Amino acid sequence: MNNYFKTDSLRRALIAGVAALTLAACSGGDSGTSTKGSAASGANSEYLVPNDHVTGSADAPVTLVEYASVACGACAGWHNQVYPDLKKKYVDTGKVRYVFREYVTGVPEYADAGFMIALCAADENYFKNIAFQFKRFNQIMQMGQQGKARDAYIGIAKSAGLSEDEFVTCMQNQELRDQYKAKMQTGIDMGVTSTPAFFINGEKHKVYTLESIEDVILPLLGEPIPDRTETIDAEVPETKAE
Repeated sequence: MNNYFKTDSLRRALIAGVAALTLAACSGGDSGTSTKGSAASGANSEYLVPNDHVTGSADAPVTLVEYASVACGACAGWHNQVYPDLKKKYVDTGKVRYVFREYVTGVPEYADAGFMIALCAADENYFKNIAFQFKRFNQIMQMGQQGKARDAYIGIAKSAGLSEDEFVTCMQNQELRDQYKAKMQTGIDMGVTSTPAFFINGEKHKVYTLESIEDVILPLLGEPIPDRTETIDAEVPETKAE
């Protein structure tokens, strides 16, 4: 394995616990208020699993769950280009509840480091941190190619309010790592093999554009689907697990 980080001990900490999972290759917004969902508690907890990060109304008639990786280029594209409009039009208006679930694709060390930083930082800033990483995706990848991946993630940690020492401690927090691994395993059990992967009210859909999302959610909301005779629905290329 390539030496993405400068010290073997930190690199081992970054990948601890994820190597045993089936890793899919990546296929192919802005901040939100994060709340922890539970399959056993909370208002309208259907479609949630323990330790979910949720934004939007608990009473929203539609729940959109995304399995994604902060080390996935297609995921970054979706979050930078589609999610802001989805959030403004449907999440912020109480029509859709959005759930982000961590799923390791792309470079495993990068995904793990990014997820762990988001989980170690203040919970109310979870979605802000995920959005920050997607916006910096190209920069992070470029720094990785230059052998500066550790510096990139220390910078991300500091932007999340963690010191370098707290970053190192965070990478050793197996309890938090086990939390996201459990959510990832839920995705594997549901047939997720690439990211981004979407479930709307428990059903898996290939919805990579706002228009394709609307085709699914508008009937659930009792709203008409607009006429888009001239709209071409773009497909996101997928790379399956090896």
